[in-house]
Amino acid sequence: MKFIELKEFLNEFKKLSKKYKSLEEDFKDFKLSIEDDPTWKELPSEHIVNISWLGDNIDGDFYKVRRFFCKSLKSKWDLRIVYKFSNESNSIEFCEIEFIEIFHKNTKENHDIKRIKKYYSK
Repeated sequence: MKFIELKEFLNEFKKLSKKYKSLEEDFKDFKLSIEDDPTWKELPSEHIVNISWLGDNIDGDFYKVRRFFCKSLKSKWDLRIVYKFSNESNSIEFCEIEFIEIFHKNTKENHDIKRIKKYYSK
């Protein structure tokens, strides 16, 4: 499995990791768990949401993780991660996860649709 981070994601991650010291380690654990089930079919919908209302000119499977676990937070589930899942070969080992956005739920109401459209419009 290949992991890719957008430039904006890396900037947001860097800012948040200064504030939340366990974030880097927590994110590594998250990557390990996402390798097992990138679409999180086994989890309840309050943990992850398929972002499907982006319009006809956006191609791909986008997900928002609503329950990203971060040890440094008082409420351990307050960070959100948005990513795109691509699997052209139907084999997990050849799929790609592109991390688009990471944010604290109290700083933003929702994910950045403009960013998704900027990178993934046809």
